[in-house]
Amino acid sequence: MLTFTAEELTEICLSVFQKLNIPTAEAEVVTKSMVDANRVGHDSHGVIHLTKYVRELEDGLIQPGAPTETLHESASIAVLDGNWGFGPVIATRAVEMAIQKAKQTDISSVAVSRCNEVGRLGGYACLAADAEMIGLLMANDHGGGACVAPHGGVEGRLSTNPMACAVPIERQDPIVLDMSTSVVASGKIRVKQHHNEALPHGWLIDAEGKSTTNPDDFYGVPPAALLPFGGSVSEHKGFGLSVIVDILSGALTGAGCSKGEDARVGNGLFVLVINVVSFRGFPGFSAEIQRFVDYLKSAKRAAEVNAIRVPGERGWEEQRRREREGIPIDIETWAQIQAL
Repeated sequence: MLTFTAEELTEICLSVFQKLNIPTAEAEVVTKSMVDANRVGHDSHGVIHLTKYVRELEDGLIQPGAPTETLHESASIAVLDGNWGFGPVIATRAVEMAIQKAKQTDISSVAVSRCNEVGRLGGYACLAADAEMIGLLMANDHGGGACVAPHGGVEGRLSTNPMACAVPIERQDPIVLDMSTSVVASGKIRVKQHHNEALPHGWLIDAEGKSTTNPDDFYGVPPAALLPFGGSVSEHKGFGLSVIVDILSGALTGAGCSKGEDARVGNGLFVLVINVVSFRGFPGFSAEIQRFVDYLKSAKRAAEVNAIRVPGERGWEEQRRREREGIPIDIETWAQIQAL
């Protein structure tokens, strides 16, 4: 394992994009998306994606400089066509538009189609939190990328269908829920593969429905499938939530719900922004959130637990630790980046 500063990783990524003649403004947004993911410990969405971006650029799947078109809009909603530009660029534009609309209409929503992979959703939700608003995002794989088995099935029919929500708190890091509706994000399987580590039981099932711990099986033929979150007892809940995410990110946006390998893989993206001050004063809202958090943390802890943490708290702690000690990058990911 090698260690880098955020500044070093940023310089590396920007250098690669510069060699590919990517517009500087877009390169900076995409690089920030990756490096910020590494900073908070979401290595599955970090610079491990750099080689993927380069491959998709070379294959013509990503269109640098593509305009984000507004297909139609009202005061409170917009439907956007990303024209297959960089996912992080399109997602940032969508959230910024939703924030501006929410300032005028209290609640706003933006739906996006023809968007390449956006990376870590939590970073975009935090843009709304920075504006003292609540941000909620959901994404599917634009109808493709079916790698998660439905409850009771053994073949992939859904994407990992992630969702994220950020809630602002005055003078504190926001609460951030950032999760896949599968038992784990698919990128974490790639991380395990790079580390040459076995997977935990309960992540994957093979074509016969049997648990497998070999990450290579996920990329084999036929591929192993991820399970919905919830485990054997309650995976139906993760499956149900995934269906709703697919509908909002696919049917409502026009990107399409999961349908298999004949679909172009990308992200259908659904953004919802709630302006807190439209409902109540922000200091009072923030004080109630803080009281609630303190109450949760006051619970008697299990013997092996040293602290009760709210959603996102581990990520903020990890960010501060990595700012002090550096960001770890596995040998395989670094070898691939060197090869670029």
